[in-house]
Amino acid sequence: MSLTRRDFLLSAAGGALAAGVGGCAHVGQRKAGKPGLVAKVVRVGGVLRIAINGEVFDPLAYRSYRPTPELVRGFHATGLRLANVTHTGMLCTLDVPYSLFGEVWTGPRRFNWDHFDAQMEMFEANAPGAYYNIALQLDTRDWALKSHPDWSNCYWNLVEMAGHEPWRAETAESLQEFLRQIEARYGDRVFAYSLLCGSSTEWYTNSQGRGRPEAAIREHPLKTAAFRRFTGDPAATMPTLEELHRTSHGALRDPVADAAALRYWRFHHEIIGDAIVHFAGKAQEVLQHRKLLGLFYGYLTQLSSARLLQEGHLGYERVWRSPDLDMIYAPAKYGAPRSLEGASGYLLTVDSLDLRDKLVFQEIDHTTHIARSTVENGREIPGSGTKLRNAFETRQVLRREFALTRVKRTALWWFDFLGGNYASPEMMAMVDELARVQDRLRDVPMRSVAQIAVFGDVPSMYHVNAGSSLADDLLVQPPDALARIGAPYDIYNFSDIDHPQLPFAQYKLLIFLNALRIPPARREFIRAELQTGNRTLLWIHAPDYIQPDGFSADAISAITGITVTARAGDDSVVQAVGARFGFGRKVAPLFEVHDKDADVIGTYVSNDAPALVRKTFAGHHAVYSAVGNLPSAVYREIARTAGVHIYYEGSDPTYINSRLLGIHMQKDTNPQITFPVTTPCRLEELFDGGEIRVENGVCRLPHQPGVAKLYLVQS
Repeated sequence: MSLTRRDFLLSAAGGALAAGVGGCAHVGQRKAGKPGLVAKVVRVGGVLRIAINGEVFDPLAYRSYRPTPELVRGFHATGLRLANVTHTGMLCTLDVPYSLFGEVWTGPRRFNWDHFDAQMEMFEANAPGAYYNIALQLDTRDWALKSHPDWSNCYWNLVEMAGHEPWRAETAESLQEFLRQIEARYGDRVFAYSLLCGSSTEWYTNSQGRGRPEAAIREHPLKTAAFRRFTGDPAATMPTLEELHRTSHGALRDPVADAAALRYWRFHHEIIGDAIVHFAGKAQEVLQHRKLLGLFYGYLTQLSSARLLQEGHLGYERVWRSPDLDMIYAPAKYGAPRSLEGASGYLLTVDSLDLRDKLVFQEIDHTTHIARSTVENGREIPGSGTKLRNAFETRQVLRREFALTRVKRTALWWFDFLGGNYASPEMMAMVDELARVQDRLRDVPMRSVAQIAVFGDVPSMYHVNAGSSLADDLLVQPPDALARIGAPYDIYNFSDIDHPQLPFAQYKLLIFLNALRIPPARREFIRAELQTGNRTLLWIHAPDYIQPDGFSADAISAITGITVTARAGDDSVVQAVGARFGFGRKVAPLFEVHDKDADVIGTYVSNDAPALVRKTFAGHHAVYSAVGNLPSAVYREIARTAGVHIYYEGSDPTYINSRLLGIHMQKDTNPQITFPVTTPCRLEELFDGGEIRVENGVCRLPHQPGVAKLYLVQS
C-alpha cells in the first residue's frame, strides 16, 4: 500500500511526539478524571477574567496547530496556565491537516481516543498544572459525506448545510457525546470548549475565494429548503446571480426593487448565526454552564465589501446575545495595522461584548520574523508577504498589541499558527516579558475613560454593493485613524444604542459610521436621549437614507438637522483641516450640504460645495461628513470642538484608560502628554522600567524611535 504525504506527516508526528511525552501512560488508557471543575467569566476591578474553581486567572493563553514539547514547555515556563488544544485531522485551507496528531471524530458518536489522548498527554507532560480550552471542529468529515451524498462540505459551503436539520441533529448528537466523554476523561483540567466550523474554522461560508462568488450563492437543494423555512414561503426560489449582485440605486440595494436579494442575503448570514446558537445550546445541555464556551465570529470592522456580504458573518448580533456563549474570538486586525507602522486593532465591536460580560480573546497570530513561509506541502502561509522584518519589529508589534488589549481590558492568546511563529527562546523571552507585565497589573482596577463612542451598523450592510468600497471606507479604515487622534474611543453595535448599560453620560462625541437605515424606535431614542446634554453627533455619508419604500435625502436632513441634497457626479475628494480624503472608489449616491446655518469645515475639491459641516442646536451639535475615510487630523478637530480631552497631538497610536497609557512612537518627536488633571502624578513604564513625573497634568515622554511603551498611572 502506498504511503500518502498526509499519512507520512501523521506517522512522523506520532513518533516525534511520543518521544516528547516520555514515561506517560499508554495513550487510550487514561483513567477517568476527577470531578469536573467549574469555570466562569468574572469581573474583577472592572476587568473580565476567568475563575476556575474560584481561583481567578488573567485571560492570557497560547495556541498552536503544530504544538511540540519544546513549544509547550516554553509557553509554560512564562507562567501561562491556559492552553488551547485543537483536536481535528481535517485539512485546512492550505491542504494540510490542522493537527498532525490525527483525526479524532471518526463517525457518528465515534472517536479515536488514541489520537486525542496523544496530544493531551504531550501537553500534560510538558505543562503540568495547565488548564485547557478544547477546540472541536463540527464540519462534515469524509465519512459523513459518503454516508449522505446529498450533503455539502460545510467547511467550504457552510450556508448550504447550516439550516439542514438532519445535519444539525446528527452533528449535535456527536458533539454532546464527545463532550460527555471528554468531561469524563479530562473534566478536571478542561475550563472551556471552542466550537469551530466553516472555512478557516471561523464560521465563514465559502471563504478564501474557492469558487466565489458563484459557489457562495449557488443553488443547492438543502439550502433552498432551509431558505423556504426561513422565509416561511414554501414556494420561495433563489434569486439569480444578476439579481443578487444588482444594486438599483448606485452602490445601494433598493428595499423594494431589490427586495428579493435583500431577503436572500439576510438568510445567507442569519442561518449561520442560527446554527451557531443551536450548537451552543446543545453543548450547554451537557456542560450546564460549568465550562466556558466560545468561538470566532462577527468581523464587522475587517471584511471588505465582497467578503462582508458573502462570507456569513453578519448574523453575529444574535450570536453575541446568546446566554450559551461566554467568549468571542478574533484575530488581530489584518493588513497595515499589523506592521511596525500600523496601529493594531480589533475585528470586532468589542465594547458591545463587554456590555454583555462576554470575554473577547484577541488572537496574536502575527507573522513574526522567525515564522515559516510555507507548510509541509510547499503552499505559502498567508501573511508571509507582511512578515515582520527582524526581532526589533516583532517585539514592538507584540508590545503594541499587548498595550491595546490591556487598555481595552480584553483577553489575548499567542498563536503559533502552523508552527514557527513563536518557536524560539528569543520569542519566548518576548512573551515572558509581557506575562511579567500582566503580573504587575493583576490587582490594578481600571475602566474606560473614553469620551468618544463609535457605532457600526449590521443591517445597513445588506444594502451595500459587494463591488463598492463602502465597507472599507465606513467600517474597516476608521479604527486606524481613530487610534491616532490622541484620545480613546469605545466601539459598539448600532443596535446597542439603547442598551441600558451603555454609559452615555461619559461620551461627548458620538460617531455613526454607517447608519444607512435607522428603525423608527432608535430614531426617536436618538432625538429624545442623545441629541441632548451638549453632545456632538457625527454622521457619515448617508444616515437614515434608506427608507422602507426607497431612499430619501430629506431623511438625512431630518436625522442630522442639516440640509443635505443629492450631489451630481461621482467625485468624492474633500479638503478639510489641511487634509484631503474621500471614498476609495467612485461611488453613488453622493451628497452635499446647502444649509446657511451650518459652519463649513470641508468642501469638495472639484466645486467647493460643502461636504463637511457643523451645526449647533439648543441641546446638541451635529457634524455631517458626506464622505468616509476621515483622516485622524479631521477626527481630532471634531473631537476637540466637541469638548473631548486630547491627550496627545501627534499621530502616533495611543491607547488610554483610567490607569494605563500606551503609545507606539512612530514619528520623530518627543511626545507631550496632557492629562485632564492638575494634581501631580507619575508614570511607571512597564516594559523597560523607569518613571516620569507629571506636573500640572503635563509630561514629555523620552523618545525612542519605533518603540512601544506602556505606562501605569500612579498617584
